[in-house]
Amino acid sequence: MFAVLAFCLVAFVAAQTPRPCTTPPQWESNIFDHNQQQKFTVRGRLSYDAAYRRERMVEEVIIGSTDDAFDVIALFDSNTEYVYDFKHHNCSRRKIDRRWRDFGIRPDATSFGEAYIGSSAAPGLGLLVTLWGGNHTTPSNDTVRTFGTWTMRGCLPVRHISHSAQYGRTETSFFDITAGISDPNVFIPRRECLTEKEYAMRDILFGTPTKIEKK
Repeated sequence: MFAVLAFCLVAFVAAQTPRPCTTPPQWESNIFDHNQQQKFTVRGRLSYDAAYRRERMVEEVIIGSTDDAFDVIALFDSNTEYVYDFKHHNCSRRKIDRRWRDFGIRPDATSFGEAYIGSSAAPGLGLLVTLWGGNHTTPSNDTVRTFGTWTMRGCLPVRHISHSAQYGRTETSFFDITAGISDPNVFIPRRECLTEKEYAMRDILFGTPTKIEKK
C-alpha cells in the first residue's frame, strides 16, 4: 500500500513540474535594448524568424552621445548581415560576429512561477506571464545568467535580461508584438546592398526558403 501511495505521489509531483511553453517562430515587435556596461541603447522594429534563423531590425542606436540609425538584415545560416546606414546613405556587408538570439525559453531553464504585470484584482488590469531563468556557457566559455518573462497565453516574449562577465547586463523589452511576418520581402536587402546580378535574383537569393519534405 505504501509503495502504491509513494508512486502516486511521485507521479503527481512530476505532473506539476512546469514545462517551458513554445514561442512562435515568426513574429514582429517594437524592441528596446539597453546595456549599461557597453553604454548602448537600441530601439526599433524587429522582424524575427527563428525557423530560418534570420532577423531584420530597423533601429536607432545610441552609443554614448552618438545617435545613428540603421537597417540591419542578419542571415545567420549564411553568416552574413547587411547594414544600411541612414545617415551616410550607404550599405556594408559583413560576417556576423554574434550568436543567434533565440527569444524562446531554453529547454533547460528553471521555472520561477507565474505573475501578473499590473494587477489581477479585476479582468483587464494585468497580464499573466510565466517566469524562467538559468545559467549557460557560451562556446567562448563565457557564463551567461538569464531571466525572462513570456506571456502565459501565446508564449510571447515580454522581457529578457542576460548578464555575463564579457558583455555585462543587457535588458531587452518587447512591445506591440504581431504574429507572423507582415511583408514576405522584409528579409531582402536594399538595392544599395546588392550587386546588379544579386538584385536581379533577389527573390531567389533572399526570398523565403522552401522546406523540402522528407518522403
